[in-house]
Amino acid sequence: MVWLDEEPFSDHSGGMNIQSSPDSLDPGSQRTLDAALHRLTEGLRTLEDPCRFHLQNSPLAAGWQDLRRRASGIRVQLEKRWGPLGAIRDLSGDPLSSVEGTGPHAHLQGLLAANTSRVREASRSIEEQLRLVDSDLAQQMQEIRYSIYSLDSICTGILTRGKSLGDRRLYLLVTESLCRGDIYETTEAAIAGGADIVQLREKDCPTGQLLDMARRLRAITEKTDTLLIINDHIAVAQLSGADGVHLGQEDVPPHEARKILGPDAIIGLSTHCKEQAGKAAGLGADYIGVGPIHETRTKVHRSSVGTGYITESQSCCPLPGFAIGRVDDTTIDAVLSAGADRIAICTGIIGKEDPEAATRLLAEKLEAARSERNVGA
Repeated sequence: MVWLDEEPFSDHSGGMNIQSSPDSLDPGSQRTLDAALHRLTEGLRTLEDPCRFHLQNSPLAAGWQDLRRRASGIRVQLEKRWGPLGAIRDLSGDPLSSVEGTGPHAHLQGLLAANTSRVREASRSIEEQLRLVDSDLAQQMQEIRYSIYSLDSICTGILTRGKSLGDRRLYLLVTESLCRGDIYETTEAAIAGGADIVQLREKDCPTGQLLDMARRLRAITEKTDTLLIINDHIAVAQLSGADGVHLGQEDVPPHEARKILGPDAIIGLSTHCKEQAGKAAGLGADYIGVGPIHETRTKVHRSSVGTGYITESQSCCPLPGFAIGRVDDTTIDAVLSAGADRIAICTGIIGKEDPEAATRLLAEKLEAARSERNVGA
């Protein structure tokens, strides 16, 4: 990831005769590196633990853990060359050791924000010190710093926009030509049965007509605290007041769509393999589509990925994932047994004679599987 306000690593010596690898560190550099590396690894651990135990988000916790281990590796390399950094540590002589801390954290998000700031500052301090003595290690620290920015952005999204997704687990996709009845009556029935996210998916509809449909669905979803997502069409999502947009791998990247829709928009991304799932959070997505699990009428151009992809995506992506692809009353048990805890359904609801009953059956199976997992946890 490239940060526009940062220069790529370069030598800023300006022609000065700075020794790239001195035989010994001066005391100031040694104390600075000792303190800043401790501050960095402690802060990274403080970020890792809440992601692991509070958020129970294994991929996110693993990201912070990886950075902590990389930072510890830099300390090991320094001490192999110059000996223990703490050999001349002098806490009593530190003029700022008596300064009070920032006080209590009001909430988990405050704790994470404070420590993200802490590790950003520490990594920058270490990087600048390393520029004096070892350009290779300085570049490694710069890469750690950029990764901190990326993980911070992902954490912020999960803690802010992620709240909107919350416990929403049954995602309805509506396409007028696939509805057995009226699209708006079908949507209302599905919401009554337990659908808590609705996506308007019309691939061939004129934009003006699509906007009218989106506004009618927005009026329905607003009354029931149901999220409305528009497939592909960013402008329609913005003009209709929808909660967000769902994008494919070949569409505008999520972070670019957010420039138009704003920081609060919920942006989903279809994924079809582990590599795509692993990149989704870094691209700015808030959730992913996981599939197609089975062959489907709405994805005729794409082969199914099978139920094994459900756990693969969960292992590498910190975002909520909705299993999609002919998930219905005949396949739901296998999909849930494979580890899915959120599902996205199209014809399995809108193609049924009684969409409310079809939705309720699937919602009940979702809840039963969730309760069973909680008991076994």
